[in-house]
Amino acid sequence: MSFHEIDDVLWEFIKPYLPPQKSHTGRPRADLRKLMNGILYVIMTGCAWKDVPCRYGSKSTVHRFHLYLCEHGTYQKTFNELLNKGYDLKKIDLSHCFTDTKDIPAEKEE
Repeated sequence: MSFHEIDDVLWEFIKPYLPPQKSHTGRPRADLRKLMNGILYVIMTGCAWKDVPCRYGSKSTVHRFHLYLCEHGTYQKTFNELLNKGYDLKKIDLSHCFTDTKDIPAEKEE
């Protein structure tokens, strides 16, 4: 599967769910868009965190940011919003979906 970096439209949608940038005192935070692209690179390519290309930041910074997003429920909030947006724009059509019931046990009659 090929990897594509986040485009401007998707970035504007994701940005409000990410932590705010630090104030201008001290060391500035790494570029959040690069960190997100680094996380997506690992997810899409299946590589290890240690193999994140340096253009996305250090491997430890990318991984720590991923852990932060997990702990704060950011992925779930973003996914839910994207899903709702898909319904609103009529880009998601569940009329062609089905449920596979092989893992649902049948009720036993007594």
